[in-house]
Amino acid sequence: MSDKHESISLDEHNNEEQTLDSSLTNEESSESNSKVDASFNLPTLDKAPDVRPYDLSVKHRFIPERLTALEIINERFARQFRIGLFNRLRRNTDVIASPIEPLTFKEFSEISPATYLNLVHLNPLRGASLFSFSPELVFIIVDSLFGGDGHTTEIETEGREFTHTEQQIIKKVLELALVIYQNSWTDVYSIETEYVRSEIQSKFTNITNSPDDIVLISNFKVEVGHSKATFCVCIPYSMVEPIKELLIKPPIEQQTYQDDNVWMSSLTSGIKQSAVELVANFATINTSVAKLLALKTDDVLMIEKPTSLDVTVGGVPILTGNYGKMNKQYAIQVEQVINPVLEQLNEGVFND
Repeated sequence: MSDKHESISLDEHNNEEQTLDSSLTNEESSESNSKVDASFNLPTLDKAPDVRPYDLSVKHRFIPERLTALEIINERFARQFRIGLFNRLRRNTDVIASPIEPLTFKEFSEISPATYLNLVHLNPLRGASLFSFSPELVFIIVDSLFGGDGHTTEIETEGREFTHTEQQIIKKVLELALVIYQNSWTDVYSIETEYVRSEIQSKFTNITNSPDDIVLISNFKVEVGHSKATFCVCIPYSMVEPIKELLIKPPIEQQTYQDDNVWMSSLTSGIKQSAVELVANFATINTSVAKLLALKTDDVLMIEKPTSLDVTVGGVPILTGNYGKMNKQYAIQVEQVINPVLEQLNEGVFND
């Protein structure tokens, strides 16, 4: 029995030593790990990280290039639409284009829950775009057309449907906007706007395949007198992606070069039609002021007949020639053209 008791105690002692060694080993490993983390400045996580799913097949908000041509289109549209509203309302109006903002369609739906949405096709581009009018803009236009000052503070816009008269008036303004927007695209890409239908809520439009698809928001601030409102144009990025090269690098340089050629051709044609006076200097006499003051009537100045004459225009030598007679008239036979610009004009260098 004593031998068994001694063996059991030895086993317990060995187990305690192993447990102590393992605990020391764990503490040393934890201390070493903490030292490594401190040396690499690794952050300690107090709580579980917020992990979100990421779909690689969906185009997210990031757009690598700046769509310069689309910004030019918006600026051109804002200027022309301001003139169109002034002609309709006969009131001082101002339309200011804001920078293009890429959002997901879900985010766009959240920030514009109650607006007058119009689905518009931009043929031949695939898909549909949205022309979104805020209720304030609708009421400002209606009030101004019926002789009001455009104030809408007493009108409850939230949850209120538009009347038939208001819908007809805003359709006229939409038609004006679509014509101007189509013309604004002319120098970049030829499109044809086509009205499809109107909606009040964006969830019924379905202009994207997924709520996470990217859309390009072009916001415009409208001021009619002292009243302010907004409207925007929402275009799916997948709609303009086939022509993104034209939107990134618009053909401005080529257009400017063509304009320069037209201007140069018009200038050249105008120069050719200008009337000038040719002056042929037959002789030059060197004299003094005393002799010049002593000249009297019937005095004779001796000169030599020149063999070659210099012809000038405004004091600038143009050509040289021989003096003589032709068909009983004094004439000059051209020997040499001095100014090379005339030769270039005759050769049609400036796009005659």
